Amino acid sequence: MGNAKKRSGSVASMLPVLLACSFTASFGQSMMNVALPELAERFGVTLSIANWVIVGYMVVAATAIMLSAFMLRRLGLRRVFFVGAGALALGSACALLSQDFPMLFASRLVQAVGTGLFFPSVTSVIMTNSPAAVRGTRLALNSGVIAVGLAISPTASGFALTQFGWRAMFVVSLAMSVALLAVGFFRIHGGPSTKRVPIDALSVMLGPLGLAAFLYGLGEVTRDLAPSLAALAVGAVLLALFAWRQFALESPLLDLHPLVHPRFAVGILLVMVGMLTSFSMSILLPLCYEGALGYTAFFAGLLLLGPVLVNAAFTFLGGRVFDRHGAWPLIPAGLVLVLVGQATAFFSAESMIAILIVLSSAAVYAGAGFVVAPSKTAALGTLPPATYSAGASINSTAVQIASAIGSSLFVGVLSADVLRDTAAGAAKASAYAAAFEHTLSIAVVIAAAGLLVAFFYARAMRKPAGKQR
Repeated sequence: MGNAKKRSGSVASMLPVLLACSFTASFGQSMMNVALPELAERFGVTLSIANWVIVGYMVVAATAIMLSAFMLRRLGLRRVFFVGAGALALGSACALLSQDFPMLFASRLVQAVGTGLFFPSVTSVIMTNSPAAVRGTRLALNSGVIAVGLAISPTASGFALTQFGWRAMFVVSLAMSVALLAVGFFRIHGGPSTKRVPIDALSVMLGPLGLAAFLYGLGEVTRDLAPSLAALAVGAVLLALFAWRQFALESPLLDLHPLVHPRFAVGILLVMVGMLTSFSMSILLPLCYEGALGYTAFFAGLLLLGPVLVNAAFTFLGGRVFDRHGAWPLIPAGLVLVLVGQATAFFSAESMIAILIVLSSAAVYAGAGFVVAPSKTAALGTLPPATYSAGASINSTAVQIASAIGSSLFVGVLSADVLRDTAAGAAKASAYAAAFEHTLSIAVVIAAAGLLVAFFYARAMRKPAGKQR
C-alpha cells in the first residue's frame, strides 16, 4: 500500500512534464498538416509524395513505439526522456536547415523518434502508477493534451508558414523541444533496470519495411493499380511475418500477447477507427480550405483550431463519463456523432460553405473524443497489470498506424482525383471539392462499420468486471 501511494505521488509530481512531453510530441506530429500544398509546390512533387513527411513520420513513430517498452526496461524513464526530447530537437534543427525535400523528409524521420517514444511511455507510466479511481481521468487528460497539441500546431505552423515561410515552422518546434529538455532535466526521474533485455534486429526491419510498403500501396492505389497491389501484398506479408515472429520470440520487440484478450483487441480496433477518423480530417480539411476555397495556411489552421479544441474538451469529458458509467452508451454515441458530422460535411462539400464544413467537422471531432480515450481505457482495463506496458505500446502503435493509414488512403485518393479532374479541364477549386466529397464517402463507410462493432462491444462491457475476460 505504501509503495503504491509513493508511486502515485511520484507520477503526480512528474505529471506536468509528462503532459508537456505528450503536447510537444503531438505538436510535431501535426505541424505539417497545413503545409502540404506549399511543400508540393516548393519542391516540385505531388501531394501524395509531399504527404510522406507525415506518413514517413508515422512509420518511424510506430517503430519507436515498438522499441519503447524495451527502452523503458533497459534505460529507464529518465534516459528515454532525453533520447525522445533530443530527437525532437535534433530533427527540428535539421529540418530548419534543409535545402531539399529528401533532407526535410529525413529530418522529419528523426523528429518522429521522439513522438514514438513519448506517447507509449507517458501512457505506461500513468497506467501503471495511478490509482484506479483517477486512472481514466489522467489518461483522458493526457489524451486531451495531445488533442490540444494537435489543434494548436496547424494554427501556429500555418501562421509561421504564411508570414515567414516553411522553415519558420521548425523554429517553434525547436524552441519547445529545448525548453522541454531543460525542464525535464530537473523533474523527470526513474533509473534503468538491471535486467538485460535482448532486442530482435529482424523484427526492427520487418515492422517498418512492411508498414512502409503497405502504406505506399494504399496511397497510390487509385493512381497506379498493379504496382500498388504488389506493394500492398508485400507489405501485408512482411507485417504477417513480423506478427508471427513477435508471438514466437521470448523477448519480442512488440509484445502482442495482450491481443489474445478479445476485449482488448476490439477496444484497440475502436481506438484505430477514432484516430483514423480524426487525424484524416486534420489533413483533409486544410487541403480543402486551401485548395477549394483558396484560404492561406494560417486561416486554414484557424478554421481547424475550434473543431480540434472541441475534440480535446470531449476527450476529457469522455474520460470523466467513462470513469462513472463505463463504455455504454458512450462509445457508440461518439461514433453516431462522427457519422452525423461526416454526412453533413459530405452534403456540404459541393457548395463548400465554410461555416457548414467547420460545424460538421466539430461534430466529427467531438464524436472521436468520445471514442478514442474511453476505448483505450476500456481496452487496457481488461489486461492484467503486468501487461499494461505491452498494452500501452500496442495502443500507441495502433494509433500511429491508424493515422498513417488514414493519411495515405485519403490524401492518395484526393491527390489522384485532383490530378485527374484538373487534367480533364476542371477548375482547381472544383477538383478539390469533388475529391473532398469522394474521400468523405469512404470515411463514412469506415465509421459505420466502427459503430456496428462499438454497439456490441460497449453492451458487452456492461457485464460485471469478473466476466469481462
